[in-house]
Amino acid sequence: MVVMDEPIASPLPDTAPGRTARARLLSDGYTVVPGVLDLDEVRRYRALARRILAPQQDREYQEKHVAIGSLFDILREPGFVDLIGHARALAALRRLGCDEPRYEHGIVFNKLPRTPRTFWHQDCINWNHPVAYEPEPHELILIYYLVDTTPHNGCLRVIPGSHRRRHALHEPLRGANIPDLERMRDPSSPVFQSYPDEVSLPVKAGDMVVVDVRLLHATHANDSGEERTALSLWYAPSFRDLPECVRARFTLRTGLDERLPYVPAGWPEDAAARLRALLPAAYEGSAAPLPWHTDPDERLC
Repeated sequence: MVVMDEPIASPLPDTAPGRTARARLLSDGYTVVPGVLDLDEVRRYRALARRILAPQQDREYQEKHVAIGSLFDILREPGFVDLIGHARALAALRRLGCDEPRYEHGIVFNKLPRTPRTFWHQDCINWNHPVAYEPEPHELILIYYLVDTTPHNGCLRVIPGSHRRRHALHEPLRGANIPDLERMRDPSSPVFQSYPDEVSLPVKAGDMVVVDVRLLHATHANDSGEERTALSLWYAPSFRDLPECVRARFTLRTGLDERLPYVPAGWPEDAAARLRALLPAAYEGSAAPLPWHTDPDERLC
């Protein structure tokens, strides 16, 4: 069982060598920021997550998502607006060179006890545009761990550099049927295997892992007797610098698509106003929204 009463690492100070963290993000596709959440915040967000996770107890849901855990929208709980606009997290992003981070969407990613590894995947949906092949990340995932996480209970696995370089896994993932992967219909598939160039990222409760959406990542199995809870939040790091067709893709359209920014109906007005301030500005130009495209082409080499 994870001991939650031990001290959590202190937040990354403003004097930390952000260029080193930025260099890792650009070259490897990820970096770790320790102690973004303090112990009280970890406890609070665990309580909020539990309210969202009740449907995961359904056997049919568990079978449907056995290899992923849970995929519940964090906006089911207004209290998560504090995490979306968390001052230490946004300051860490600025030190990484993200001068205008805008929130897109987020999930509670909970692995139940004794559940299998999550399949390798990447989360870029803009591979049909040059922005996906540039050195700078155009989308980032901020993953907050609410328990100490190791290879034994399902910590993250990544393949460094795979956000900019083609890997053997890109081929079996091309056109993959994601529901079949979530059900783990074929455990022998390459997307469930271990690779010599993968790196495990054990972290402490309250740490934040920053991941380029293009990076190939997965998790270990949760072989423990406890749940492993994480919160994954997507941001555009420098929204105003994105091409118009990409900005049009992420313009607020209430309730249209859980991957698009939106403000839930029925939220308290103060929470709704705070969330609106963290979302991308509405696109008012004439460019058509960029269609989804989840597979890299020959430009990734």
